[in-house]
Amino acid sequence: MDDIGFQRELLTAAIGGVSKTQLLRTLTKKYGCTEEYINEALDLCSLKTKPESIRHKDFYDCPITKKAKKINYPFTQIYKQEDFLSEAECSDLIDLMNQNLRPSTVSDKTDSNCVSSYRTSTTADLHYFDNDFYLQLDKKISEFMGLEPFLGEAIQAQKYEPGQYFKEHWDFFDPLTTEYKIYCEWMGQRTWTTMIYLNDVEEGGETWFKHLKLTVKPKRGLLLAWNNLYKNGIPNFKTMHEAFPPKQGNKYVITKWWRSWALI
Repeated sequence: MDDIGFQRELLTAAIGGVSKTQLLRTLTKKYGCTEEYINEALDLCSLKTKPESIRHKDFYDCPITKKAKKINYPFTQIYKQEDFLSEAECSDLIDLMNQNLRPSTVSDKTDSNCVSSYRTSTTADLHYFDNDFYLQLDKKISEFMGLEPFLGEAIQAQKYEPGQYFKEHWDFFDPLTTEYKIYCEWMGQRTWTTMIYLNDVEEGGETWFKHLKLTVKPKRGLLLAWNNLYKNGIPNFKTMHEAFPPKQGNKYVITKWWRSWALI
């Protein structure tokens, strides 16, 4: 077995937001090892465990609330920052993500990497272990948000070709579901979402927040961030959103989701 490759993939996946369920399944299949072996390796990593309490108010008061322009909606935190990324940064990201696309997936009860007609875009993983450009981008987003870097999942990029979409959904995991137990065992609930549009879209491709009656048109370099939770940590169902399909031209975005506690 490639021990160095195993160790790198284990740690990269764990701190990048992969569920423990998916990590065990992936590594046993790829390296032919047992779950017991993987769990022993995880023990050697001395990963943090879930804290006794989480200060959700700290997320509610995070520095982006003082840096970006607030889009005013009662009881919902949503902010925007134009030109967060330069034209060159956006262009480079589009070139890189186009080299590494896979079908986008949706959550399910076993984190099986489910491909569904509910979400028809393609996705690229932009983990900072793989590319120094991704590392600098991750740092830039973390500093602007004012959140600890290891609270964040690895950045993902999404490409929507004309007609492709992601139907209405929330980014948080419903605490009353099996998905919550699977996806939140490590790193806890999703808190903030940071999304950045990489290009202008001639027609279509808007992000639609159904309960806020808010439509956001893609604009190159525009950062959009929202808190998926209330101040007390309860999910904010008003953050339901949908990615409308582009009608002309492709749409490119990157997304970083933030969790409530870190593994390292």
